[in-house]
Amino acid sequence: MKKIVALLLSMSMLLAAAACNAQPGTTESSTDASSEATSAEDTEETGETTVDKTTPGHRETKNLENGAYALDYTFDDPENFPWNIYSESGGVVQLACEDGKMVVKIENPGTVTHACQIYHDGFAMYQNAEYQIDFDIWADVERDFEWRIQLNGGDYHAYYVEDKAHMGTEPTHITAVFTMYEPSDPAPRFAFNLGNQGGGAHNVYVDNLTMVVKNMDNAVEIEPIDPANPIALNQVGYRPGDLKTAFVENPASTSFDVVDVDTNEVEYSGTLSETFLCRGSNTNIASANFSTLTKPGTYQLKVEGTGESYKFTIAEDVYDDALRASILMLYTQRCGCEVTDDIGEEYKDFAHRECHMGEAKIYGTDKLIDVTGGWHDAGDFGRYVVPGAKAVADLLMTYEDTGYKSDKIGIPESGNKVPDILDEARYELEWMFKMQDENGGVYHKVTCANFPATVMPEDETEQLLVLPVSTTATGDFAAVMAMASRVYKPFDKSFADKCLEASKKAYAYMEANAAADTTGFINPDDVATGEYPDASNKDEFFWAAVELFETTGDQAYLDKAKELYKANMELGLGWIEMGLYGIHTYLLSGKADKNDDFYKTLRERVIEELQFDSIVANRDGYYNKMAQFPWGSNLTICNNGMLYYLGYLMTDEKDYYDLASYQVDYIMGMNATGYSFLTGFGEHAAENPHHRASQNKGHAVPGMVVGGPNSKPEDPYAISVLLGVPGAKSYVDNDTAYSINEVAIYWNSPFIYILAAKVQHK
Repeated sequence: MKKIVALLLSMSMLLAAAACNAQPGTTESSTDASSEATSAEDTEETGETTVDKTTPGHRETKNLENGAYALDYTFDDPENFPWNIYSESGGVVQLACEDGKMVVKIENPGTVTHACQIYHDGFAMYQNAEYQIDFDIWADVERDFEWRIQLNGGDYHAYYVEDKAHMGTEPTHITAVFTMYEPSDPAPRFAFNLGNQGGGAHNVYVDNLTMVVKNMDNAVEIEPIDPANPIALNQVGYRPGDLKTAFVENPASTSFDVVDVDTNEVEYSGTLSETFLCRGSNTNIASANFSTLTKPGTYQLKVEGTGESYKFTIAEDVYDDALRASILMLYTQRCGCEVTDDIGEEYKDFAHRECHMGEAKIYGTDKLIDVTGGWHDAGDFGRYVVPGAKAVADLLMTYEDTGYKSDKIGIPESGNKVPDILDEARYELEWMFKMQDENGGVYHKVTCANFPATVMPEDETEQLLVLPVSTTATGDFAAVMAMASRVYKPFDKSFADKCLEASKKAYAYMEANAAADTTGFINPDDVATGEYPDASNKDEFFWAAVELFETTGDQAYLDKAKELYKANMELGLGWIEMGLYGIHTYLLSGKADKNDDFYKTLRERVIEELQFDSIVANRDGYYNKMAQFPWGSNLTICNNGMLYYLGYLMTDEKDYYDLASYQVDYIMGMNATGYSFLTGFGEHAAENPHHRASQNKGHAVPGMVVGGPNSKPEDPYAISVLLGVPGAKSYVDNDTAYSINEVAIYWNSPFIYILAAKVQHK
């Protein structure tokens, strides 16, 4: 998820249980665990273990030799100090490398053992290997502590733990020998839990920490990541009239067959295109077009000497379940209400009681307010106005642009004669009302001080905090409330009027404060949850002005939009660059003067972008224009699809519709990784998202779009197993890989848009 600055600040959130009683070589689950860690440098050496970049997940053989060091720190070099802090439950701690030792400066030990945690990532451990750990530790006071080596995700259970260790005021030498009986782990964690001891402020000192291999004779090497299926296509399938394209990596033949799985009969034969270079994967690929195959059935595409694809279906209703599930994902993310278990058997594990019902404290004050409701943002349970506004806008645009109006998705409001997609968006809007201050400004977010453990939402019970007003949240709020006012007016005029009043109030705040307050939101030092920082609010202000013009017809709003628009404004549909939302609304507006220079400028700019994207996407394979893949690259894929569909609505050119449709195919498997990125859909779909409810239950909520390939992975697991992997293939289906495999409401929402556009297109 794209909360990078917060993650960089927290450097943490993979905490361990304070009271896990696992014995050497045994495992017990921890309930006090949390995630969201930090970025790390993509270097050839991680700790003391050298990585062979040519084979993902493979460590050089020398590290399987007896006497090798998995860890070796004398703390003589402050420049080589990859140790980090996690704190919670009142813990306040700082960390330094001073005078040849690690110094843990505990200002407040907090109320639980892991309230002050010091940890190190970036090493590997091997099944059946025997290790010896040694270190010296002491403090200003005599005290107990816990140290542990643990799984760096999931339930964060310990591979080895000493939960009642003791240190004095002179160096105490700790040594232990244990065998790693669990599967080889390329990215475990070594942690000291130093909370809830010592009686007050004091320092803890650590020196001469080593972990040495004693016996690797029967060690199990870390297996490379399974290679992707060389034939990539939409694993869910196609409607009979759809374009149908597959991509084949390094084909051994120039022809292909499409075979009926049930009869084993060849239903279609074709010739592959000439091979060409895909920049993102740095491989040669060829395309296979089988669009004229329209017979319903279940098929595989086969290339002699290369292999066979995953199964796919041709049917008129092939996307119906996927679209329903991608919308129900939002329902399962609802906060502040009971999520019922009657929406389908596959969702029964994810029903939950009311959660986060307590009043939240406005940060820096003693004032408590009600902010119940809304959607949990991502794999954690925070609620954030900025991405929430994007998600709502995507749903409202889905309704307006595609005409998708199903009222039988299965949410509690189904059957009320309001499209379910609007009912679901309204649930978030009702929460957003509560986030508006009396002065019109909008609070940025409500979270606890830290990310929660791997628990169900009703089990996060720390004090909720309402974080300060930001102009980016306020601008987004003003824009999406103006949109909502016109969309909901035919269904509920009083609600629509309330939305418009709130929008105008927020807009007035922007007029008074946007020019002076441009720094964007920054987390306070004692808050480590998602930050969603954005140093420019002009695009949010622009979007709000356009939406209010479209809803009210007031020329003053359009004049302000013209004033705010700049040629370098990003054509973005993300949570940072929001300008394209305003441009989209204006270009499709019935109120816009199409002879006006402003309209012509916006239209020409969008057309130029579309033409460029079309050239690159058609040239580089998988109909994807990216060569570098950012955190949440699947958001970029889906946002691009929205842009292409806007091009289709503007021009009626089918090529733009086709390009939008191909982005759906990409998410469902037509990509270099061989995965369908929509959980539960496709023969080889993502199954292990970084999502607390899914991790807690051991399987994924269906219909979630995972983050996707990341050219610069920023979590320990992904860094370890993907070093040297080309960006388009830099994906691993692992719940610890949060920089690659997290989920988010605003990753699902643009996918809902492009899938609905495909479903509704006749």
